Amino acid sequence: MSADWQDASVAAGDYSFAEAVAGDLLLLADLHDREPTVEVIAVVQSGPVQEQFGLVLKSDPGLAALEAMWLAADALPRPITPAALDELAAGYADVYLRHTYRAAPTESVWLSDEGLERQEPMLQVRAFYRRHNARVTDWANRPDDHLVLQLRFIARLLRPDCDASPDFKAAAQFMDEHILLWIRSHAIRLVQAGAPDWYAALSLLTTSYLEELRDQLETITGVARAIPDAKVGKKEQAPDDVERPYVPGVAPSW
Repeated sequence: MSADWQDASVAAGDYSFAEAVAGDLLLLADLHDREPTVEVIAVVQSGPVQEQFGLVLKSDPGLAALEAMWLAADALPRPITPAALDELAAGYADVYLRHTYRAAPTESVWLSDEGLERQEPMLQVRAFYRRHNARVTDWANRPDDHLVLQLRFIARLLRPDCDASPDFKAAAQFMDEHILLWIRSHAIRLVQAGAPDWYAALSLLTTSYLEELRDQLETITGVARAIPDAKVGKKEQAPDDVERPYVPGVAPSW
């Protein structure tokens, strides 16, 4: 059952809010981590996507992203077929492994001057992790600044392993300095380059969720969001000859 946090009426010590949001972030991380399973697809097809999240999205882009996610699932066979699963697996490889759509899920590609992986932005992410007693154990396979790892780190800040309180200010700072600088560009690129609907919608949903979460964190902490770097999004150019599908919530203002 969804927990309604849309009025942001929480205090900095409210563990239930932090617990709900951490669970949401881990869910999003898992969805980006691997291709969807039969069980995941069935859950998305069964009802409102919003019911899977603790944070209620209320912005126009957030509502549109939820709708796009449901439409992507609804377009799949019921029950899902092996052929459809194979197509989703191939789409996952194209988006996250082969970078067919030139929308890397890693920060360095978007923020470094060279547009390459494992550059200074990744080192900055790693340093932030270490300041909060976290480190990536399999960095050779997946760099520290990967989307999945960043989502899991924010969840860790909100749901500490020990008896520490949720660190809302650190979560807000990390989002401002890292993932919010490029995640919107990542989503737009996938849409414009014609990525499979499931993955384009997932990226839009992740972006909208993080934007609304950051608004909540501003209410909780009083820390205003930093202005994003205007140069983000210039590193990878989408192919000009790819048909660009319509996905609700994407407009020129994005």
